[in-house]
Amino acid sequence: ATSKTSSSFQDVDASHPLMQAFNSDSNKYAHLTNFIHALSRPLPLTLRIRKHESADSSDLTQTLSRNFSNFVTPVAYDPTKQIYQSTSGSNLCKFNLGHQSPELKSIVVDASMNGTLARQELGSMLPVLSLEAVGAMKKGSKVLDMCASPGSKTLQALEIVVSNSDTKTRGRVIANDVHPKRLDSLRDAVHRSGVPADLTDRVTYTNFDASVFPFPKSKKLFDAIICDVPCSGDGTIRKDPHILPMWSPRTSNELHGLQLKILLRAMELIKKGGVVCYSTCSLNPIEDEAVVSAALREMNADGNSYQLLDWPEELLPGFTRRPGVDAWNVGFYDANNLEKDDDDFGSLSFYDTYGDAVKAEIEEAKESFWPNSENNKHSLHRCSRLFPQDQDTGGFFVALIKRIK
Repeated sequence: ATSKTSSSFQDVDASHPLMQAFNSDSNKYAHLTNFIHALSRPLPLTLRIRKHESADSSDLTQTLSRNFSNFVTPVAYDPTKQIYQSTSGSNLCKFNLGHQSPELKSIVVDASMNGTLARQELGSMLPVLSLEAVGAMKKGSKVLDMCASPGSKTLQALEIVVSNSDTKTRGRVIANDVHPKRLDSLRDAVHRSGVPADLTDRVTYTNFDASVFPFPKSKKLFDAIICDVPCSGDGTIRKDPHILPMWSPRTSNELHGLQLKILLRAMELIKKGGVVCYSTCSLNPIEDEAVVSAALREMNADGNSYQLLDWPEELLPGFTRRPGVDAWNVGFYDANNLEKDDDDFGSLSFYDTYGDAVKAEIEEAKESFWPNSENNKHSLHRCSRLFPQDQDTGGFFVALIKRIK
């Protein structure tokens, strides 16, 4: 079957054995059909109206409402009406925007360059939105974006913390990235955004390995930290369908250690009463709850210094989030288990415990991959997972961690 929007996407083949299994009356995972169907479609176009004091979006929103409501509308769960998404009937996405509506594309491009509009996915918006909702990010806040490129969260935070009318409450955002070229791209993106210079001047660019980001010389720790770590990106399949054929549990397993190191450093750099938002664009618990659980276990070894916060339900009323899980499977390609003669990499095998994996000589196994007895104490259900079928989005994971003492 061919796609309506891009040759990289195809309609779901209902005759495929996997889909038949999902649709089976005896199968308790029939809801996964919605998940598969969502992944088979390109990601809808999502826009965010910028909220800095210099942005006047009234003309833009009126134009969108009057002339393009068949293409984009405000999402129902955002009471501020600042988040727009393409309508379900339009099949509008970044691949076909210019073809379906050249006039709308011109408006979007112009508004993106004059500081009125951001082309940003819903998942990418959540860390800053939630940090603001729990009171950790506000005018005058000192914010660290640990892995900041391409810069959408840096700009979003800047709109909140910097006031261009009150010089006494001028916040600052430190935008860090370990890769110099990505940092250059980030700097260019900020300058191309159209956001006024008196705001963008409040961005400090740094080029450190996030896992060893230095403590501020002023000894003043951060009010809020955006800890959006490098990840496998399995939640971005709708944006980049080439990720799926390359998927392997090894990718998540190899990233887990780095993700944990970065989160631990963020927790050291946050001030008492401050909040770290840990996030990935992966749905894999090895990159999500396993990292959060391991970090809380290590940082709370001498007492309850950090705790997970509940998702701020008042932020996006009607928004569907899936609570974090406290149990998950851990898989590897086991080179010692060859089901076929031509299988060079071994079969996918799951192990109930770290000890089982060690006995099977799985060299990449780490104890922190597995659920542990302290998961209930950590209240991992307070984490949030965004599934593609719920709001027609990409996949995303968010955890809010507050420093108590």
